[in-house]
This record gives sequence, structure tokens and C-alpha cells, in this order.
Amino acid sequence: MTDLETARAAVADLAAASSMIYPGLEWAVAVSRGVSGFPEMWVTTNEGAGYIPFGVFIPRSMPLAANFDPDFDARWFGWFNPAETVLRAVRARGDAISAIATTWAQTSEEVRSATPDVAIGVTPSGAPGEAGAARLTRGRSHRLETIAPAIFAGLQRDSDDGERYARQLTQQVVFSGPEMSPAAMSVARAIIANGWPSDREWEELTSQYEMDRLMAGSQRPGLMGVEEPQQLAAYQHDFIECRRMETLLCWQSGTAADVVYAAMTAGVNAPAFA
Repeated sequence: MTDLETARAAVADLAAASSMIYPGLEWAVAVSRGVSGFPEMWVTTNEGAGYIPFGVFIPRSMPLAANFDPDFDARWFGWFNPAETVLRAVRARGDAISAIATTWAQTSEEVRSATPDVAIGVTPSGAPGEAGAARLTRGRSHRLETIAPAIFAGLQRDSDDGERYARQLTQQVVFSGPEMSPAAMSVARAIIANGWPSDREWEELTSQYEMDRLMAGSQRPGLMGVEEPQQLAAYQHDFIECRRMETLLCWQSGTAADVVYAAMTAGVNAPAFA
């Protein structure tokens, strides 16, 4: 396979895995060649700083184009076109671009000028359950591993301590920011008290989360290719509020590792897991 074919296949698989879980999320994969000349694939999304949704697992051999430079992450946070973000990340590391594939359907002069091997508007490879990225295998990373591998390893060793750790971070998420909605607080109080919310409470929070997530997506910066500080600030606020709600929802549908990932992407400073 050519570098472009490899990137296209990777993007199509990731898009399939996230299509039902997180509709509207855009992916991009770039193939770079450093000093060694060997190809390396980099991946990102257009949510947050390479945010990965619950239930999607990226290949271990595919670095995330984020978390290597805080200034870079802050500047291109949630940038509409992930192909431009992954290109800028690879260039920031001093590597050459060989090919880029993305689900984003609009062309970019910046990307086209970097390499002729570009695929835009890549569609999902199939049904979500058929995607390789929908299964956590030895060759794929849980999303928490991409930002905090040591914490993820600790959570796998001790499930009881892991649950207590996740509950501690959940409490920080709930009380360290602006007051959350009544639906969120109702769920939060039950979880923090080591209880369990009612079905109706879960449904109300899920409904609010889905609506707010769509609203946050409409605030992503860079749609017209121009940096707008006010737009970025509005999006950052909405993104964090969505991750705060996701922290709670992961108690219902995810694992302790998913709770911790959502809390960390909401801005909580997670201590080392002992």
C-alpha cells in the first residue's frame, strides 16, 4: 500500500468506530518521514486537543498529534479541519509530510501545498462494530493511555483503588468549576455518595449532554481558516462543560479509565495513581 492508501484506510476505520458514538467528529491521519526515512502515522481529531471518544481505540504505533507542546494544543484547540492540525503538528516536530487523509470534506491550500497525496472526505469503512478501532486489543491503546499511560496501568492493576481514584476526580470535576446543571448535580450527588442515579436521572443528563455536545461542535474555531480568539474561548468553555458531563456519564457506560480520561480532558489535575 502507498502512504496515502495506508492513511486513508486508518481514517476510514477510525471514522467507522466513532460514527455512532460521536457523530460529527472529524479525523485526520498524516504519514511523516523523519531522518530515518521510515513512515510514521500521526492522528488527531477536530475536538479539543486530539480528543478521542469513548469506545474508540487507536493503534499503538500511531502517535497522537497533541500533548507534546501546550502552546500548540492551546492555539489549535478544536480547529475545524483536523488535516491542518496534524500537518502543523508534524511540521512542528521537524518531519516531512508524505500523505494526509481526512474525513473533513473541504480542501485546504495549506495541506495541498504540503503534499500532493491528500484524500479528503474519507467515509467510514463500514458499520461501527466491524471497525478494528472499536475493539481494545494488544495493538491498540485505550484513550487514557494516550495522555496518561502510567495512570492507566495503575487502574488496570487495582480495580477497587481505581474506582476510588475515579470517584475522587469526579468530585473535583463537579466542584472545581462553575455550578453544573440540576440534571448533572443530581447524578453527581449519587455517584459521589457511592450510590446510583435513577434511570430518569441518567436519561435527563444524557439528553442534555447530547444537545450541549452538538452546540459545542458548532463553536469550533477555524471554519473559515482564520484564528478568532473569542470563538476559541467560547469553544473551550463549551468543550470543558461537555467533558464534565461526560465524566459523570462514563460511570454508566464506561470504565474507571474512561471516567479519568474525561476528567483530565475537563481540566482536572490528576495526581499520580499509587
